[in-house]
Amino acid sequence: MSFFNELKRRNVIRVGIAYLIGAWLLLQISDVVLNNIAAPGWVFKAIMLLVGIGLPISLFMAWAFELTPDGVKRESEVDRSQSIRQKTGHKLDRGIIVVLVFALAYFVWESRLQESDVIPAKAGTSQSPFPPGQIPASAGMTGDSAGVTPENSIAVLPFVNMSSDPEKEYFSDGITEEIINALVKIPGLSVPARTSVFGFKGEQGDVRKIGQQLGVAHVLEGSIRSQGNQVRITAQLIKVDDGFHLWSETYDRKLDNIFAVQEEIATSIARVLTGELGLDVVTVPNQTRNMEAYDSYLQGRALLHKRGAANLEQAVALFKRTTTLDPEFAPAWAAMALTYSVMGEDNRQPDLIISTAKHALSLDSKNVDALDALASAYRDNWQWTEAEHIFNQALAIDPQSSELLEDYMEFLASVGRLPEALAVAERGYSIDPLLVPLVDGYVWALMADGQYARAIEVIDQWGKATNRDQIPTYWFGTYWKMIPLLASGDRVATAAMAAKLSPEVMSTPVRTATIALLNDASNERARDLLRLAISAPMESASGTYLTDGHFARMVLAQSNDTDFVFESNITRHQQRGFGSIEDIWSPIYAPLRPHPRFGELLELLNLPKYWDQVSWPDFCQRKDDGRIVCK
Repeated sequence: MSFFNELKRRNVIRVGIAYLIGAWLLLQISDVVLNNIAAPGWVFKAIMLLVGIGLPISLFMAWAFELTPDGVKRESEVDRSQSIRQKTGHKLDRGIIVVLVFALAYFVWESRLQESDVIPAKAGTSQSPFPPGQIPASAGMTGDSAGVTPENSIAVLPFVNMSSDPEKEYFSDGITEEIINALVKIPGLSVPARTSVFGFKGEQGDVRKIGQQLGVAHVLEGSIRSQGNQVRITAQLIKVDDGFHLWSETYDRKLDNIFAVQEEIATSIARVLTGELGLDVVTVPNQTRNMEAYDSYLQGRALLHKRGAANLEQAVALFKRTTTLDPEFAPAWAAMALTYSVMGEDNRQPDLIISTAKHALSLDSKNVDALDALASAYRDNWQWTEAEHIFNQALAIDPQSSELLEDYMEFLASVGRLPEALAVAERGYSIDPLLVPLVDGYVWALMADGQYARAIEVIDQWGKATNRDQIPTYWFGTYWKMIPLLASGDRVATAAMAAKLSPEVMSTPVRTATIALLNDASNERARDLLRLAISAPMESASGTYLTDGHFARMVLAQSNDTDFVFESNITRHQQRGFGSIEDIWSPIYAPLRPHPRFGELLELLNLPKYWDQVSWPDFCQRKDDGRIVCK
């Protein structure tokens, strides 16, 4: 007790209490300030180290020295009858009270701020606005309908590659995508798709403005630095309306802990935005212990997103390497199946897609990428019942996947379920308005519904929002807008638009013939040249496939050359035995549907068999004599 009394007399306890309260307040303020000025993580760690070192020093100074009217003196040199330690103690008490009041005020302010941002998660709720695997026409939301920003919404901006090697960009992009995928799995969170957020990659603007453009209440930004087997991930959660940092963390880990970091980030954000999880949610499934395999997988994913024949071939090679290094890593098998499925029809091998996807599903029966690839392969093989069954499985797991919705929309369009195709396309477009195949599908569905002006508006919106340098030449708006113009019957406007095309999009002779036939349907010379273009696809000098044959077929269909176009189509389908067929329901090809052999084409595509199982569309029926008539 004498030692404790001596600590009290020398004010050591008071100094310790004052120091700890002041240090806590200092660290809290430092955290906020440093986060808002984007200071490196080591600055805060240095402050923590200095604060930690300062505690024993301050306690030692209080024990060994005393502040007197004549200055600081060693305690042994001060006459106790002349000591003013009691007065100093009273001053310390008042100081402790003042600092404590500030600390409590800060604590209350921070608690109320976080409480106002928390929306408790409801166990068992679904992110899907429609029943699993079923999307009614009323489920669609147009991109213009987004008026209120959900408070529990977050966009994950591409993490900045801070590694010394710029070639490591695929790694930071891949981790960003993995974090997005982890957050999507958490009920109660609304997360924009990868395509939308990566449209802002490299932008140095205010994250609040980016968040407003993406229609979210929160933005996650960060950086990744990898070197050898070490990785540092810095993440910051920012509130869009005021730019305030709700949460930030720096993770220094070995690469073999990278999946743990992804889950930590997802869990931390979920707790801030939706309260404690309270759910058995696995945000990062299918982990691999082989970091070399994971690195190869991320490289392959980066190439898969870029598309292009050369990139896809390299992606397949990387996924094969991944599966050699770790044969049990299901995402790599699924990604390989997806890569096979997006190759051009001339290089596509449906049986290979199906076998690869099934192998991925044998490792993980709920892998949505594998289910999507398998369902799409069945669709392109015209195995409609099997495709629908697999699509329903995938949608039950992830009804928010824009890529899955695009593929499902293509299925619905192929089997003639056009109102449902439009609803699904609208839903997908509301989730990811920059995903080119999805935008193309939405434009197609709008045309099939007769909404030609809206289709052109969507193309213009895409052109304003995206970086066209990253899109293949044939997607450029000038050519893209020609299709709804032609479908609407405005041949003059279509010809005027065609005159603006560059030789990289359509060869000069075919462009000239297109304009001539659009202006004069009796021009046989132009008609002959376009017929030739259908049977002889060409490449531009840069290696990009020209739109010659694709658009020539549409122009001829709209120019009463139905026999030639029909024979060309049925011959192509007979030779391949698979492929995309939704164009037969496009308004552009409406002149083909009364053809006497159209029913033969439908039988080849297995559509009547599927319709017998479900229901026939309003525009097709089987007559009593067995003939199929469509309008």
